[in-house]
Amino acid sequence: MRNTPSGPRRSSNVTGIALAGTAAVAFGTLAISAKYAYETGAQAAPLLAARFALATVLLAAYHKILRRPVGVPGPLLLKLLVAGGLLYGFEASLFFAALERAPAALVTLIFYSYPLWTTVLGFLTRLEPFRGRLVVALLLGSTGIALVFSLPAAGLAGPLLAAGAAVTVAVYLLFMQVLLEGVAPSVAAMWTSAGAALALLLATLVTHQEMPAAAWPWAFALAIASAVAFAALYEAIARIGSSRAAVAAMLEPVTTVILAALFLGEALTLRIAVGAAFVISALPLLAAPRR
Repeated sequence: MRNTPSGPRRSSNVTGIALAGTAAVAFGTLAISAKYAYETGAQAAPLLAARFALATVLLAAYHKILRRPVGVPGPLLLKLLVAGGLLYGFEASLFFAALERAPAALVTLIFYSYPLWTTVLGFLTRLEPFRGRLVVALLLGSTGIALVFSLPAAGLAGPLLAAGAAVTVAVYLLFMQVLLEGVAPSVAAMWTSAGAALALLLATLVTHQEMPAAAWPWAFALAIASAVAFAALYEAIARIGSSRAAVAAMLEPVTTVILAALFLGEALTLRIAVGAAFVISALPLLAAPRR
């Protein structure tokens, strides 16, 4: 029967999209926790270093409890550490630097061009086959993001840093898609988090930035969200590829806007609701099986 092989494939697609959505929601909480941490006087580099170090500990404890091995071959371990330290750590630094120079809405809008860069680079490198549904889903999601965020006036430095972060995270996702062929997603999450922690700890020591004790609870909240997000995102990439996972990750800013309305008193408007509907409408297209 023709529909026999499509059943497991569709199930895997739906699971992959659900995992990518879970990662997006977890990532969407980061801006709220980071805002509270900054109010205590925390600075970016030590806050990020603490976030990734604690996330590494949480992921290591998860594997210890389940008695799952975390060892990987030396060359692959080096690549995972580089992915976390040089790519993800660099992207996070660019994003937080952009937030210091431009309004958060503008930075977020530009940063969420990364599904576009991921898809285009995936097509160019042939890591992703061209699919019309993916392009339509990308257009729907991008339209939704544009509706969710307004365009306040700002200088050039912040937007350029945000664009740099978007391209960097696209390269990072494609790099991880290749690496995940040889390692379990949760193990990869732990080691890339460790790489980011080491790189940002070095940045903290070089810049002499500090983090007050009052910021540690928020750093722990960032770590919990990061551990869940990393593990879910890598599992999603292993199942559906980086391009579709990136488009599904557009749920992240929608989550942030909703949480900001709930906890920070920011307004929810009809335009935001329509934008969120556009983003959500892209998900069924991503979950459809390949032909």
